Amino acid sequence: MKTRGILVGALVFIVLIMAWVMFSPSDTPMDDSAVESKEPQGNWSEPAVQVVERVGPAVVKIETMREVVVDQFFFQQLQRQQGVGSGVIYREDGYVLTNNHVVEGSEQISVRLPDGRSLAGNVVGRDSLTDLAVVKVEATGLPTAKMGNSDDLRVGQMVIAIGNPLGQDNTVTTGVISAVNRDLLVDAKENRYLESMIQTDAAINPGNSGGPLLNQSGQVIGITTAIIEQAQGIGFAIPATTAKLIADQIIEKGKPLRLGVLGGSLTPALAKSIQEQTGIKLAVERGAFLTRVMPDTPAQAAGLAQGDIVTAVNGEEIAGIRELRDAVQKAGFGGSLALTYYRGSEQMQTKVQL
Repeated sequence: MKTRGILVGALVFIVLIMAWVMFSPSDTPMDDSAVESKEPQGNWSEPAVQVVERVGPAVVKIETMREVVVDQFFFQQLQRQQGVGSGVIYREDGYVLTNNHVVEGSEQISVRLPDGRSLAGNVVGRDSLTDLAVVKVEATGLPTAKMGNSDDLRVGQMVIAIGNPLGQDNTVTTGVISAVNRDLLVDAKENRYLESMIQTDAAINPGNSGGPLLNQSGQVIGITTAIIEQAQGIGFAIPATTAKLIADQIIEKGKPLRLGVLGGSLTPALAKSIQEQTGIKLAVERGAFLTRVMPDTPAQAAGLAQGDIVTAVNGEEIAGIRELRDAVQKAGFGGSLALTYYRGSEQMQTKVQL
């Protein structure tokens, strides 16, 4: 009996020791999977995550109010219409870059920052030909996004878009550059294109307009501007080099530098097509073919007219409309250009004062 009592006592002692080991706190858990780690989960070094954290504070929501004419049975009446778009803070002293179509015709503009502030915005200037606009808010020390060089883009390059699609604040989408130097027809009647656009498959929806398209270094390489209806995975952005040029001109001069023409590039194939359709043989097969000359512009003052074909600038031949516009930008405000052009079969000369 005495021996049996000793054995039972020893057994109870062993059980107590095991229970204490199993349930007492330990600095080294026996099963790591059962312990919640205090370290962040996931790979926070991913480029997209870093870009969003760095640039996200500079992406704003632009809310507008405008009056539109609405048909009501046999009458027309004015209704106030609210719009939503995106923008990116271009300078820390309150200049915001967005799309022209986001703010065009707006009577009231509100710029909502990611930190919750809502500031009144005023349009500094707009450019319908590139669909760009600059809005000013009264604030300083704002977070900004750095503009990149869109001339070095490559098809297949990863990109990140931030904006407010369908009114959803600070939405991020990713994709690749699908193509570069795309021309997008926006007004068939006036033969107006958005030129040299960046095409991307990053999701871009209404409300994204005016937001930044970013590379993996967090630089703005484009301003998102358009989607093709009923298409999937096809969006467009204005190249950053164009956006920066226009924004700087608007801020400094109140307007972009323009010759004041719309048109396209004449090629031998196009010249042949025009002759076959109209019976008119053009005097040249290459040049900038002018489809419209805007009123009160340097082009009109120089005597240019619809149908003229500009073939040379300052004595150097040009292949099309892009070379003509590049020459205008190179000359700058206050500069002048000597143009050679054809009107019908007659070669003519004129000087344009910008």
